[in-house]
Amino acid sequence: MEAHAAILRGLVITSTEPALAWIPALPLAAFAVLILAGRRLGRLSAWLSVAALAGAFLLTLSIAGRVFQGERLAIEWAWLSATDRLWSVGLTADGLSWLMLIVVTAIGTMIQLYSIGYMREDPRVSRFFAYLSLFCFSMLLLVLADHFVLLYAGWELVGLSSYLLISFWFEKPAAAAAGRKAFLTTRIGDCGLLLGILLLAWHGHELRFARLDAVSVALSGQPGLLTLIGALIFFGAAGKSAQFPLHVWLPDAMEGPTPVSALIHAATMVAAGVYLIARTHVLFTPESLALVAAVGLTTHLFAGSIALVATDIKKVLAYSTISQLGLMFTALGLGAPAVGMFHLFTHAFFKALLFLGAGSVIHATHAQELDQLGGLRRAMPWTAGLFAIATLSACGVFPLSGFWSKDAILLEAQLKAPLVFALLSAGAVMTAAYMTRLYLRCFEGPSPQHGAHHAHESPSVMVLPMAMLGLGAVVAGLAGSPWTGNGFFHLLDAHGHEHVDAAMLLTSTLIAAAGIGLGWQVGFRRRTFMPQPLRGFSGAWYRAAAGKYFIDELYGRVIVQPFLHACAWLARFDVQVVDGAVNGAGAVGWRVGQLKGWFDTHVVDGLVNRVAAGVRRWGTALRPLQSGVIQQYLLLMVAAVVACAVALTWTKG
Repeated sequence: MEAHAAILRGLVITSTEPALAWIPALPLAAFAVLILAGRRLGRLSAWLSVAALAGAFLLTLSIAGRVFQGERLAIEWAWLSATDRLWSVGLTADGLSWLMLIVVTAIGTMIQLYSIGYMREDPRVSRFFAYLSLFCFSMLLLVLADHFVLLYAGWELVGLSSYLLISFWFEKPAAAAAGRKAFLTTRIGDCGLLLGILLLAWHGHELRFARLDAVSVALSGQPGLLTLIGALIFFGAAGKSAQFPLHVWLPDAMEGPTPVSALIHAATMVAAGVYLIARTHVLFTPESLALVAAVGLTTHLFAGSIALVATDIKKVLAYSTISQLGLMFTALGLGAPAVGMFHLFTHAFFKALLFLGAGSVIHATHAQELDQLGGLRRAMPWTAGLFAIATLSACGVFPLSGFWSKDAILLEAQLKAPLVFALLSAGAVMTAAYMTRLYLRCFEGPSPQHGAHHAHESPSVMVLPMAMLGLGAVVAGLAGSPWTGNGFFHLLDAHGHEHVDAAMLLTSTLIAAAGIGLGWQVGFRRRTFMPQPLRGFSGAWYRAAAGKYFIDELYGRVIVQPFLHACAWLARFDVQVVDGAVNGAGAVGWRVGQLKGWFDTHVVDGLVNRVAAGVRRWGTALRPLQSGVIQQYLLLMVAAVVACAVALTWTKG
């Protein structure tokens, strides 16, 4: 099967398309203008950012026909060498990258449009849209890159942009701390990715994605090395996509503006890891795929159980995102990258809508805790209706988008790993339960005693993008359904199911119904069905899940605190030993300098001064002899002659 796919890829027609460069260039140009002159533009800065990304979306649509016909579009530049194509970099658009382009540009445009209303009162709105444009450029560069080096550049820029947006309200200590946490945690994964790229370059002698098939064949005799390369690449993807145990940054990142959560932490950035694994899937051995599936499945169940008890509307969605990303990685680990990408595609629509709906609620009520919300459907009918559509899609209700992609993953698991299928079914029940609980606690039931009477529907500039995403949450899944000929899977050179599996349809419906009923009874009506002997265990589990299984505390005690203690010890060592030695050497040098100064002043200068004083005194004493009077000179001469004569006479006598 893989060899057949490789042959098909080898026959793909590659055409040069300079217009590809304009897709990331438009957001980059918007960023440059806004960061330099955004204050002068004022409110127009938001529309400039929206127009740039909308232009990228139109360019993406303009190449759709050629991509759907199986053509590969590319543009290439020489790098490091003018003759060796190994070091040429460029942009390329095939079915996989075009799919990601649609996600980034279409959903990104809707989120930016929504942000115009959400960020209207913010004094730094131009800078916010500048950062959004930088992020979109980085993500588009990552998606279009045809070379690992270029992808890594976009990868790191995405991390930088995420840091700037998460900590945008840096006046809040929690936002500043969340930005640092996200940046540092994802850097851990990025180190793994960098090591994987270096190993691939050293042993595979190739970094172009179009040649990874040949690299896989060349390294097939070294399965351990190939497994290590795949594991390191996955480690990078796990950091960016918040997989266990590197998931801790994403819930805290909810401190950023809600549109940031929708764009970065639902639709695009966190999906970059899934895209990376799908792009490099040929490098993964059965062992590395098993690692991907195990981590993905663990993350899916782990994060889903936390979402069941979370009480902050954005935290519920954050853990839901982590859980759904785990579901995508499980599909990748099962050897079904097209199915994983299908769920990425549908998830981007309904999860972005959920985040924007949450932002609409926060914008209207200034509250995020579920205990402070309730009964909002009457005050916010549009938001409630669209949130309900997204909720049902996330629950996998037929025939909404989420149903088709979850159904495809469950079918793959049922065929390849029955135990995984059972665990994924349990995860699907949890998903339907916490999403139902979230919707009901926000929009149904009685209103809280405070704040709800001030709630109001969001302005049209926020509701319209939500409505467009709602349309996607309804129909996007049809792209990969048998009803439309599985066009999505054909785009990725994969095969979809020719008919709707009636048994799986019934199973999925029962799973969704069970989860919705559980969310209604336990999450909304606060009933418990746990037998008395097990209630102690359920209470302990609830406390553990509410505490996020104390992973942050564990990291704090095992990693952060020892690191801080080591830093404090090194600081004391620096002050007391290193600085002490330097200061001691300085003190000795100062004293030696003082001694040398005394010796120079009192001995050297003293001797010189005494000689000079003696010469001065002798000069003073002899100066009268040089009077210039001739008679005095003659008298001295006569006196000298007389003295000499007396002396001679005295000597002879």
